Amino acid sequence: MAHFMNQPMYQKIKEDILHQIKTNLLAPGDRLPTEHELMQHYQVSRITVSKALSELKSEGFIERFPNRGSFVSGRLSAPPLSNEIKLPEESAQNIDLLPEVACIMPTVRDIFSLSMMNGVLSAFPQNEYICHFFQSQNPQMENYLLKRCMETGIAGIILFPRDQPFFSNELLLMNLQKYPLVLLDRYLPRLNTSHVIADNQKAGELCVKHLYGLGHRRIAFVTASDRNTFSIKHRLGGILATAESLNMPESSIRVIERMSINQETISRLVREEKITAFIAAECNTCIYLDELCSSLNLHIPEAVSLISFDLPMSMVRNPDFFTHINQSEQLMGQEAGLLLRKRLEQNDMNVYHKVITPSLDIHHSTASVVL
Repeated sequence: MAHFMNQPMYQKIKEDILHQIKTNLLAPGDRLPTEHELMQHYQVSRITVSKALSELKSEGFIERFPNRGSFVSGRLSAPPLSNEIKLPEESAQNIDLLPEVACIMPTVRDIFSLSMMNGVLSAFPQNEYICHFFQSQNPQMENYLLKRCMETGIAGIILFPRDQPFFSNELLLMNLQKYPLVLLDRYLPRLNTSHVIADNQKAGELCVKHLYGLGHRRIAFVTASDRNTFSIKHRLGGILATAESLNMPESSIRVIERMSINQETISRLVREEKITAFIAAECNTCIYLDELCSSLNLHIPEAVSLISFDLPMSMVRNPDFFTHINQSEQLMGQEAGLLLRKRLEQNDMNVYHKVITPSLDIHHSTASVVL
């Protein structure tokens, strides 16, 4: 802690942002908080914030655009086609006749996404369809891939949209043209298209009821995303509504966003504000919280309980350690694939909304409050 007190404030701001980039809390293409937001959070001048951002830019970690803001650096080259389907020998000669569909996801590297991919593949027999998978990485790449898929004759798309509070003009155009499109894991308000989602509000309810039953009355909801994005808004809505139904005071739920996820904040929440449980909105956030608690000698679950949305994969924990929300992602992928097939094969122009009910898998990262 002395190190932070002795270093210039611009250097602390720079290191905080750099740490979030290196731990994937800020991914390539993600927008950083505005200069004004950073000034308010750190209680410093614009000059101090600007110096921190300028150094990050000169070292290649971020890009800055006038009137748009600062973004984590990331190449916008097209990702490689991920398609390992082997067609049966008897259909190889007819490969040119097979319809092609695409699934675009923010990443294809974590267990959650891989399970979804397997669900999508189960809906498209390999001797009837060619199924491509792309990772969008950032909003610009997502928009580029949507355009390329339409230009190259892809018959239909399953899109797991980037979690952001708006949708692109490309999606609006596709919707107006009635292009075969199914959204996966979230829907976009005012965009009337088929979607398959998990009930995020129900998931928030499950988290709070479990912790409440264990005696927790001071809970923090921690997210690396903007609270106005689709998933976060609905998860938080379920958490707050459930807390109210249990007659918990409004101050019982603390919301921690983006730049506030650091060692000092966690220490203050637990030791001064008496927070006894964390709900992590993302897998990476859960792992980061676990690391922060360990560095502060706050043992989980003895000192503080921890719940994650989806199953985190930690290098230092057994796979069955974390209590987590199970969103049945493979089923979501399969349902999205079946909806797209229905549109393509039956020319069904109806809009379908499917909601998958999540469950809470209880393991070792949550326990009763020790009085």
